[in-house]
Formats: sequence, structure tokens, C-alpha cells
Amino acid sequence: MKRFIPNILTMIRIFLVPIFVLSINSDLENPYFFALLIFLLASITDYFDGKLARKLKVVSKFGIFMDPLADKILVMTSFIIFLKIDLLSNIIFPWMVGLILFRDLSVTLLRVFMKRANITMVTSKVAKLKTGMQLLTIILLLLLLSINTIFPIQIFSHYLKYFMIMLTLFTVYTGADYYYRNLIIIISRFK
Repeated sequence: MKRFIPNILTMIRIFLVPIFVLSINSDLENPYFFALLIFLLASITDYFDGKLARKLKVVSKFGIFMDPLADKILVMTSFIIFLKIDLLSNIIFPWMVGLILFRDLSVTLLRVFMKRANITMVTSKVAKLKTGMQLLTIILLLLLLSINTIFPIQIFSHYLKYFMIMLTLFTVYTGADYYYRNLIIIISRFK
């Protein structure tokens, strides 16, 4: 049973996404706080699934593929929802979300291609840093939204906007880095 725990955690993260969406769009008194709690739980599963897989020595092909996909589903859904929140309209812009989505979808397509070609995809620490930064950014924005009545988010909107620009550009850079590292492997394999 222990060998399935990392994959179960990954699947829990995916199942938490619709709950996150429902909570942020709910009529609760403070839907952002409830969404923050769900997002934190999902982020914790992200931390533990890989750690447990390595510790228990149960790294699986399923986990290698689904773990980053679960991250992308969680992050992409969050940024898409943020586009609909008026308080974030001066912080997150459609072009940012579009670039983040394009990067994540193109890397996922590369991952699928490499899996079908039976080639192991090279990951990078930069991409893991990107995921961590995205998760922390979403947590920060949800926290600021949940305390907006006490501490208006607009106080920070100028700084948050420039941070989002940097995060978007860093996300695009990590996508280019993925393609660079893995296209070299693909080309050498098919020479």
C-alpha cells in the first residue's frame, strides 16, 4: 500500500482543483480564505508526493508524468480564475496567463512526445523553482484577497504587477530551457 501513497497524493491534488474553483466562486463570507486553505492543502500534496516517492523508492512512470501535470492543472486553473477577479485586474493580465498557459501546454506536449518515443525527459531545477514561485505567488494573492477588507490589495498592486511580469518571463524562460535541453537529446537519438 505504501507504494501507492505518492500517486494517491498526486490524484488528491487533481481532485482538489474543482473544489478550489467552487470555493473561490462560492457565496461564502470570505471565499478567498477558503480557497486559500484548499490551495495550501493541494500545495502540501505537491511537496510530499515526490518526497515520499523518493524516500519509499517507489518512483513510477505514472508519478513522473502525472505529478507535473497535476501542478500545471492547479496553477493554470488558478491564474485563469484570477483573470475574472476585479481586484486583480491591475495585477494579472490576459497576456501573462496566455504565456504561462502556452509554456505549460507546450512542455506537456513535449513530455507526451518523449514518453511515446520512450525517451526520458530531462527536468531542470530551474523549472522546479518556477513551480515553487508560481505556487507561492498564488498563495500570496489568495492571502491578500482574503484580507482585502482589512488591508486593501491595491496598496501592493504596482509591485505585484511587476512581480507577475517577472514571473511570466521566468516561466517562459524555463519553457525555452526545457526545449533546449530535451531537443538536444531528441536530435541525438534520431541521428
